[in-house]
Amino acid sequence: MSKNKLFNFDIVTSTMNSIGTAWVFILLIIINLDIFSRFLFNSPIRGVPEVVSLSIVALVFMQIAHTLKVGRLTRSETLLNILKGKFPRLAAVLEGVFHLVGAGLFVILIQGSYPMFIKAWNIDEYVGAEGDFMAPVWPVKLIILIGSVVAVIQFLLLALRDFKRLGDSGLTQKVNEGGNN
Repeated sequence: MSKNKLFNFDIVTSTMNSIGTAWVFILLIIINLDIFSRFLFNSPIRGVPEVVSLSIVALVFMQIAHTLKVGRLTRSETLLNILKGKFPRLAAVLEGVFHLVGAGLFVILIQGSYPMFIKAWNIDEYVGAEGDFMAPVWPVKLIILIGSVVAVIQFLLLALRDFKRLGDSGLTQKVNEGGNN
């Protein structure tokens, strides 16, 4: 691929991951301030449980595409590693199918999440107690949608890479060598 691309999708995933990482540190500070406030002044900071619970969900979707891109998404690769050595083309096909199924699952997630976002936006849904602390829910629902769309794109890019590897001369060479043994 050319280094002079007009748009590099890695920038999107890395930026979302960086924002998520920064938010983890902010949460760390908020939680610790709440603990010290409870201990020292017997007065918790209002809204910390609500902010933390909303943030955990948002963080997952902010960082999932980058986790996928760098190969850190949890999966078992024992069989795949065996296949890569003996049948690299089959391994590439299976990885491509895995990535297509992942994209499909996130499309389903988008279809299910979009109405929830619209509802949260329209009814102005909040968490917390009125008069104490209230936080809107729609930003988290929007992050779920954005993160899911970015994950679909990342899954599709990985599937494309996997299927392009089928034409690699290196894979063909390994298959030919494997067939001669």
